[in-house]
Amino acid sequence: MLERLICAVFGHRYVVERVLNHGARKVGCTRCGKHWAMHDGTRSFVPWDGEFEAMYAPGGILAEASGDAPPNAKVRTK
Repeated sequence: MLERLICAVFGHRYVVERVLNHGARKVGCTRCGKHWAMHDGTRSFVPWDGEFEAMYAPGGILAEASGDAPPNAKVRTK
């Protein structure tokens, strides 16, 4: 609870958690534990949810869509 308040006041501590493909990644906050999907091409930054997890999970519809970066490459683990 205190971490969420600190993030609301001072901002999040963003880290890349997974590189999904060349222009997309999953980012998270090391302080409050929230996660977001980030896409460079559309300049979007939206909350990570179960739909994103299903799309980018091994065997998911977008997991094998990228040919230039390995899908679901783990950058940081909790």
